[in-house]
Amino acid sequence: MKSTKTLYRLQANLQRFAPGLCLVGTLGAAAALHFGGDARGHVVGFAEATPEAIAPTEIAKVAAVHVRVGDEVTPGQIVAELDTSAIDAEIAVAEAEKTRLEADVRAAEAEMLQKLDADLASLEREAAKQREEHLQVAAEAKVLDGEMARVKQLVEDRQVVFEELAKVDLQRAAAAALAAEKPRTLKLLAKQIQTAEAKRKAAKQDGSATAEKLAADVRFAERTIELLKQRRAGYALRATRHGRVATILKQPGEVAVAGDPVLSIVSGGARVVTCVPERVSLGLREGDGAKLWIRGQAAAPLRGKTVALGPLVAELPARCWHSPKVPIWGREITVELDAPLDVIAGQAFDVVFEPSSAPPAAAPAPPPTSNLPASVLPMKLPDALAKRTRFEPSGILSREAEGRYLVVSDDTGREDAEGAPWVFGMSKDGAIEPEPLQVDGIDELSDVEAITAGDAGEIYLLSSQSYSKRGKRKHARTALLRLRKEGRGFRVDGEAHLAELLDADPAQAAALGLPNGTRALDIEGLAFRGGSLYFGLKAPLDAQGNAMIWQVATPGALFASKPLASAGASLWARVRVDVEVAGKPTPGGISDLLFLPDGSLAISSTPSTADGDAGALWRVEAPAPGALTPVLVRKWALKPEGIASSLSAGKLMVVFDTGSGAPSFEEVPWVR
Repeated sequence: MKSTKTLYRLQANLQRFAPGLCLVGTLGAAAALHFGGDARGHVVGFAEATPEAIAPTEIAKVAAVHVRVGDEVTPGQIVAELDTSAIDAEIAVAEAEKTRLEADVRAAEAEMLQKLDADLASLEREAAKQREEHLQVAAEAKVLDGEMARVKQLVEDRQVVFEELAKVDLQRAAAAALAAEKPRTLKLLAKQIQTAEAKRKAAKQDGSATAEKLAADVRFAERTIELLKQRRAGYALRATRHGRVATILKQPGEVAVAGDPVLSIVSGGARVVTCVPERVSLGLREGDGAKLWIRGQAAAPLRGKTVALGPLVAELPARCWHSPKVPIWGREITVELDAPLDVIAGQAFDVVFEPSSAPPAAAPAPPPTSNLPASVLPMKLPDALAKRTRFEPSGILSREAEGRYLVVSDDTGREDAEGAPWVFGMSKDGAIEPEPLQVDGIDELSDVEAITAGDAGEIYLLSSQSYSKRGKRKHARTALLRLRKEGRGFRVDGEAHLAELLDADPAQAAALGLPNGTRALDIEGLAFRGGSLYFGLKAPLDAQGNAMIWQVATPGALFASKPLASAGASLWARVRVDVEVAGKPTPGGISDLLFLPDGSLAISSTPSTADGDAGALWRVEAPAPGALTPVLVRKWALKPEGIASSLSAGKLMVVFDTGSGAPSFEEVPWVR
């Protein structure tokens, strides 16, 4: 009876309190899901979508499209091809012209050697004739000596008159004179034969002036063919990253103009963009850890870290809303996965952040910017790359077809890999690519100051040629390298050492403005125009304080181990490019050169030998050999180390080495 009453009392209490308990449990579960723990669904994220438009660099008809929408593609895969018939015809014409020029070279060399052979044969015949005559007159002189003795005896015996003796004596004297002269004639002919043989040997090695000119024409034809073949290679459109085909915009038979996309690819997998509510996002920092689950899949969580925080609180995309009618405000925070994942761009993730318990690091004090214009911006150097290498930008090259810049650094690597042969990629907004570009074919790059591109796809790198602060100048500091694209990086296919060539030819060094040798030499400027390389000297200046510009008309000769004179090296121009250090005019040297498509020449300058952060940018409207008249464009209280055509129309890209500060850049308007 007692147990029955207890049961009734329990049932009554459950009926009385059950709704409240259910409400508390529901709210608690919701709070647990919403605020923490490792439960999935703390925030939602989506695989970052990186679009890529595949477009030709010149107008052509689409010949074939090898993929369909949704197909997966890999880096380097050919996704479409353009009609190459027109450029194939250009290549055929160029190759025929090269064949004709090679035939002309052979004909000129054969004609020259034939003439030299004829001259040599004529001299040898003459020498043989003179030797024969020498023997003959020597024999005649000997016979006349005997005849002279016989006639003299006859005169003494009064059998002949004295006139006979005089006649024989005259004949003997004439024969003796000829016998004495012939050795001198033979010696002279021997020298002439030796000279002719030397000319013939030199002609076989170096060729005549006509043959040299024709050989130069052949080299030009070869470069033209290389350029045409490089253009033809661009008719095969390739994917540059892993992804999937999103759209196909051109079909076979349609014409695509330069920059007009044929198809687009979207890729993702390395980063996830998360939608973080406002009150949660304000407590997150870069470097915080995160666990991620692919929505709809049962698997162990993935790991990542926060790499970018949205700069403002705003309305999040509708896909992040719990209800389509209730907007959510917060920040988009990017998480980079520890290991890239093969997922579809835009695929959903559930994300749980793991904020670090360590106090936030104090922000470094910003460098003084009182003298810097607001347009000078810091480059973005990835932390992982900064741990691997020093980065002090010293030159820059625009690569419009790749949508990026190539940057060289004074020093690369760290103590365990100093002088690593690397070049760096930089985006339009100053972000340095996390993986450097390898230069194969050389062990070390040292004090690289300049980079420029030729007209046949080659790239030139120049070291400073200067002595270090310790008074040493190792082999790597005197390099001039010619590079060719190979895979993601480059390969050296030509190497010369300017300072060493100058040291071996003091007369040529003096003609280039270095009467005291190369001890003070420092070259930081390099440009290419019309087949020639131009070198801008930072030091020394000439006696009037002008910076000097050299021209090398045939760069290929340098890489063929020929002397500077054979490469057409000359002192091309002089220019005054002073800067201001602490408000005082200071002699300036050239830090970089750039010939622009409008025909003008851009020159950046820094103090030639003085200490101090100062620089200037100059413009020369119509550059020509002799004295240049520059117009000042911009002055800075820091050093502009490299200039290039900007990826933004009508501007120049200038990079600055700020020493211990963050490397910086500025886009400068460049209009008439």
